[in-house]
Amino acid sequence: MPSRRASSAEVKARAAQARRLAEREQVSGEIRTPADITARRKRNTSTASGSPKTPVSAATAVPERKFPGRMIVLSIVVLVVISFLVPTVNSFFQQRSEMNELQSQITAEQEEQAQLQSELVRWDDPDFVRQQARERINLVMPGERRYQVMGDAEESAEELDELDSTDVRHDLPWAEALWDSLVRSAAED
Repeated sequence: MPSRRASSAEVKARAAQARRLAEREQVSGEIRTPADITARRKRNTSTASGSPKTPVSAATAVPERKFPGRMIVLSIVVLVVISFLVPTVNSFFQQRSEMNELQSQITAEQEEQAQLQSELVRWDDPDFVRQQARERINLVMPGERRYQVMGDAEESAEELDELDSTDVRHDLPWAEALWDSLVRSAAED
């Protein structure tokens, strides 16, 4: 009896396995292959003699759809190339802007140099040197007299009329205030 039970258990196990394979074949066939190819496979398996052959698609599990390896490698390569290009492009644009700034600075310096060259040429003229000596350091040529006018004549007359002789002006430096008081005292007499 034990042999019958073992054989009936084997028969049940084979039947269950055949049923699972048929279900798997049906599901995988619907997923991967059209219905006419699946029907042909069933006919071929049912007509096969002897050994229970399992079709290749039914024996292997249906793999999940994965991200292809080539795509991952390509993405990594693209990211590496971008990581190398971004700093290079950034430094290119930064250097380009620095070059533009330096070019404008060079142009300004060249204009200033031209102005200084023209002023240097003017200093070679003896008349210009005499004029600058008279204006800047109050020099005169031999035989000339230099007169220096203090203040404007029009303003001093108006101020004398407006100010009383007893008023002291506090808005002037001390030397000019002293001079102003002397002028007012002389005008009263």
